Amino acid sequence: MTSARDIPPFARLPGGLAPLGYRNFLLYWVGFVASNSGKWIEQTGAVWITYELTGNPFLLGLLGIVRAVPTLLLTPLAGVIADRVDQRRLLFATQSLSMVASLALGVLVVTNTVQLWEVYLQVGIQAAITSVDSVARQSLFPRLIPRERLVEAVTLQSMAGRASNLIGPAIGGFAIAGLGEAAPFFLNAISYLCLMGALALVTGISARVGGVRESFRTELTQGWVYILQTPVLRSLILLEVFYGLFAMNQVMITIVAREQLNVGPEGLGGLLSADAVGALAGIGILLVVGATSRPGRFAILCTAGYAASIVAFGLTSTYVFSFAALVMTGLFDSLVSVTRNSLMQLAAPSGMRGRVMANQGMIVRGMAPLSQTQSGFVSGLVGGPAAILLAGGVMAVGAVAVLRGNRALWTIQRDDVVRRPGRPL
Repeated sequence: MTSARDIPPFARLPGGLAPLGYRNFLLYWVGFVASNSGKWIEQTGAVWITYELTGNPFLLGLLGIVRAVPTLLLTPLAGVIADRVDQRRLLFATQSLSMVASLALGVLVVTNTVQLWEVYLQVGIQAAITSVDSVARQSLFPRLIPRERLVEAVTLQSMAGRASNLIGPAIGGFAIAGLGEAAPFFLNAISYLCLMGALALVTGISARVGGVRESFRTELTQGWVYILQTPVLRSLILLEVFYGLFAMNQVMITIVAREQLNVGPEGLGGLLSADAVGALAGIGILLVVGATSRPGRFAILCTAGYAASIVAFGLTSTYVFSFAALVMTGLFDSLVSVTRNSLMQLAAPSGMRGRVMANQGMIVRGMAPLSQTQSGFVSGLVGGPAAILLAGGVMAVGAVAVLRGNRALWTIQRDDVVRRPGRPL
């Protein structure tokens, strides 16, 4: 069968937009924007209704644990599965199950019968499904374009995710205000149809990556073994840990919005979208300027900038300045995340990409919800602004620790990984 990578582009687009000239990638990208926007719409609804039911920052923070546990447990397993099966069929299954879960909670909310434990249960189920869904997507999209366009494709993938983060919370906030608290869940259910439709139109890719299969247990450990043998990737994973535990998150923004800024759902939706504004600006810079020749050094410096932006948010007391600080966190976060993901994708052999990216995803999606729990707990003890300042300080210390502990990330050059795919760096 002809590989999708061998199919010529239908349009010759300039620079960073080149992957969108390939039909399969364009279909996937548009479907992903719609589906991921729905996810953010629903998450805004879940945060809002949990706070309405409880009014308790700690119980709001528990949403993080509910998301983190299935992610940490299932993501490594999902990596092995994604390397073994037809990734498109796997995505059809995950998107369908998520649609059912969204409809179920929407019905409970619209009938005024929803209880707190049902919100937690639905959020946990969605996290479990997303654990598999995210790994399948990370494994699939690099197969839709030639390798030489992979860095640009990772940037566009990040752009899609950030655009969804911008569009989703804003729509979620206005949907709650205008259509009711059940609206985000119904809107998310509809969004899943977009990616499923796009996947149905993708052509020219084989069902599996191929290669000799080993035992499930052996393949499960291979991803971590490869990362641990690769100094640059070890450093990137350590950075992911700091980001996962102390990054800006929905819980902290919600607490500050409600208790310090005194805004309603529209204002909350705007703040939740602010970092995406900066993120899109950062991705726009990458698309125009191109990838940096020193990606590791770039990641460390941008992490320091991200920490400073968190501190700035903790020190502000007006909506405008809070919004501006969150824009800057989004800018630096997008620059770091695109750099990390590009190095991971390029360094992973195609037959092991699902497992390598799954282990990264376990950190990103597993620990990121724990930042919500950390924020809810610490803010309950010392208040929201102090909790934010603490998070920014720890993030800065983390950047210095990574730099001092492993100079390989600081010195790595982009050509080292592009020209030597699949070899430890």
